[in-house]
This record gives sequence, C-alpha cells and structure tokens, in this order.
Amino acid sequence: MLKPPGHSAEMDRKTAPSLYGRARDFARRHRGLYAMVRTIKYGPFMGIRNQRQRFTLLEQARANNWRVLYLGSGGRRQPGMINLDITPVTGPDVVGDGYRLPFRDGTFDAIFCDYVIEHVPDPEAFLRAAGRALKQAGVFYLEIPFLQPVHGEPSDYSRWTRAGIEAMAARGGLQVHAIGLHMGPAFTMFWLLKEWIALLLSFGIGSVRAVLAYILGWLLAPLLILDLLMLHLPGADELANGYYVVASPRSPDDAAGPG
Repeated sequence: MLKPPGHSAEMDRKTAPSLYGRARDFARRHRGLYAMVRTIKYGPFMGIRNQRQRFTLLEQARANNWRVLYLGSGGRRQPGMINLDITPVTGPDVVGDGYRLPFRDGTFDAIFCDYVIEHVPDPEAFLRAAGRALKQAGVFYLEIPFLQPVHGEPSDYSRWTRAGIEAMAARGGLQVHAIGLHMGPAFTMFWLLKEWIALLLSFGIGSVRAVLAYILGWLLAPLLILDLLMLHLPGADELANGYYVVASPRSPDDAAGPG
C-alpha cells in the first residue's frame, strides 16, 4: 500500500489492523504459508493473460543485466528484481514510499508495477517519482485496470480507458510507447458475474456476499478459458479487464513543450 503525502501516525492508529489483517500479516511472514493462502484465495483469478510484452522485457532485462525495480510488491516477490513495498510485513527488499522512492535519480533500467496504481490517491505524483528513478532510456511496465469491480477497499480510487492512460502518463512526465490488452473480456465477465450473483443472493449482507463470491469464483472459473479466443478478437480491448502499458521518461525537450 502506498501512503499519500501528509499521512500521519494518527491516521495509522485510526486504521489499526483487524483480526483478518493480523492473520494476513502473519501469513506474509511465512513464505510457504503465504504461497498456499494466495493459491487458495486467488486461484481462479489467474485467468488467461497476455504476458508477451512482459516476458519480452524480462528477457531483455536478463540479457542486458538491467537493474530492475518491482514497485509495490505486496508479498509477490519477483526474482532478479529489487522488490519495494510500503511495509516490511510483505517481505520486500526495500521499504519505501511510492511518492518518494529511496533511490537516486536514474537508478533503474526498468520498473515493473502490476495493478497498484488504482490504489494510489495521486497517480500522477506516483508516476513522476517512478520516472525520476528511471534512466532516461529506461522502461516503465505497468498493468492498469479498466473494467474491474472495486477491490482492496477502502483504497481503490481509479480506472482508466486508453485515452485516460495516455493523458495520465503525460501529466506524470512519461511518454507512452505501447498500450495493449492484458486481461480480456472473459475475465471482465467472470469477475462482474460472480460479484453480481453474490450481491443478489446475499441481499447485500457483507459476510454472506464475500463467501458466495469466493465459491462462485471457483464455479465460474471455466468462463476464463474463453479469453484464449477473446484476447485476439478485434475490439476486445473495449471490454478489457486490464491493460499493459510500456512507457519511459519524457525527454527534457519534450517535457519543456513547444517554444
């Protein structure tokens, strides 16, 4: 989780972890247990994903011995990268604030960031901080949500269209090189349908809804197979669950603008 500027100890005290939160933190301290919990909890959410661009960049990183940051690791440690998160509980290599990264400017050849930016109150400031940590020719790979239900409450703030991504990146001092479909229409339907049915059958009772949504996630998981086809259909990005984005810091001349 990335804290906004002005975050205080008093705010932390008001949001002390619940019993669930303490259990989650305990699991995160034990890698084997945490891997098992993630498999049980998120198994259906793996889905069919377009990972071609990600794997291409990872191959380049290995071949050229790039220095790579995984920003907002959240317990999903990536081998060969410097894993950074806001809390030591998730077991990162470096504890740091996404708005004030604890690295010199131009430190990294690449930064990877997977579905974190929707949980950031000020995404442009987040992007600017990442851009400063990148070399001028560095690569920023992001995975960004489009048609996704609210998750990770209460800190879930934004969703983006392609045009919205480009506008946000420009405000954050980045130049976008590629935007593509990462999670497809079948994933969108799966997620919305399980939440819709769970809401209907639970009559809005939160605990019942959560249990039903979990059970329905496993029952409806076969729908995800449809993305083997749908990821490749023309117009599929209009129903994307999420996009991948490849960007880099804008050159000083571009950042200065015309004139």
